[in-house]
Amino acid sequence: MPYRQLPHYFLLYLGALVALGPVAMDAYLPALPTMSEKLGVSIATLSTSVSTFLVGFALGQLLGGPISDQVGRKPVCLFGTVLFIATSAAISASESASAINLLRFTQAFGGGFASITAMAQVRDAYPAEEIGSRFATVMMVMMIAPVIAPIIGTGLLYLGWQAIFIFQVVYAVSLLAVMHQAIPETLQHQKTPLSLPRIFYQYTAIVMHRTHGHYLAALFALSMGSTAGILLIFVTHASFTYMTYFGVGEGVFSILFGLNAIGLIIANGLSSRLLKFCNPLRVFQNVVILQTLATVLMAVLIYTNTLSLAMAVPLIVFIVSCVGVSNPAGAARFMAMFAPQQGGSAAAIQLVAMFVLGSVMGALASVWHDGSLKPMVNTMLICAFISTALLLPLRKLRDTYSGNS
Repeated sequence: MPYRQLPHYFLLYLGALVALGPVAMDAYLPALPTMSEKLGVSIATLSTSVSTFLVGFALGQLLGGPISDQVGRKPVCLFGTVLFIATSAAISASESASAINLLRFTQAFGGGFASITAMAQVRDAYPAEEIGSRFATVMMVMMIAPVIAPIIGTGLLYLGWQAIFIFQVVYAVSLLAVMHQAIPETLQHQKTPLSLPRIFYQYTAIVMHRTHGHYLAALFALSMGSTAGILLIFVTHASFTYMTYFGVGEGVFSILFGLNAIGLIIANGLSSRLLKFCNPLRVFQNVVILQTLATVLMAVLIYTNTLSLAMAVPLIVFIVSCVGVSNPAGAARFMAMFAPQQGGSAAAIQLVAMFVLGSVMGALASVWHDGSLKPMVNTMLICAFISTALLLPLRKLRDTYSGNS
């Protein structure tokens, strides 16, 4: 696509679109105690909406990605965003916990359906050799959203829990306005009639894609998902880590939590520069190793009971910030393995792997909870070791960017 057809804020718009799900998910978390009290139900009853949201978001991505490969990015994006707006408004007016749980599933489906098109649009709009630095800009917002959203939710809670969902309506309406007026269709190959059965074959082509006789695409998606899952594990257990385990107050917690956002901003800026002249696969491999070493160090400190708050903060910021470099680099190399018309399906595989692994490991840490930081760091180690173990087979990837490489 000629660059002149794209608005100058195209990448920032895509970043905001990708953040639709994390904003809806994490801005809601601080409101759970207040909502349970106002609605007269246990917090456990409302907490099920977190699980239903994750399932709905994953399903939305899994369907939206391949459908956008068939009918185009813009129709999928418009439909998903409108569905997200309608259900967000309905939640803000709801007085039933069961209704909220159901609506959160539908809201998440719309968010996933729309946001999955963002990465595919990057693959559509730019040459393969440029998508690394472009992904860095887009994914900066996606990585920051889970860190910033709880802070926004906490602030809006003073206006009532409904304000959080009204904010989500306003956020999505703004995206819809920009999308409808200024964003062109980026998919350039001939559109085809919608065929749901064909989705299976689209995913099979991604998962079974072979390079040098090996299923490296599937291994790459798993490695990226494990690496980014470390961030989601920390976000899930951040309040316990800082407020319960180390005993800091809400104000200090917001500051310490916000340091991760600053780290991600710096990391994404670094990634954008590195990917202009460094091989993305090599960048990904080196950063995964650094993240694993830092995670091992934190585990040693935890198991020897020598981890202080002063040591935990910089270690956590470094571990989280590694995702800001590894994710754009990994996405650039992964997406370049496929032709643009496969971009939606490929993006869905990558992002669902990240959210599923992060969610499962975060839940596993909760099941293992024993009042210490060991369950959290154990699940982080599992993710780190998976991503590191897969680096060896991934070396077989050719250092090229050509589609279907």
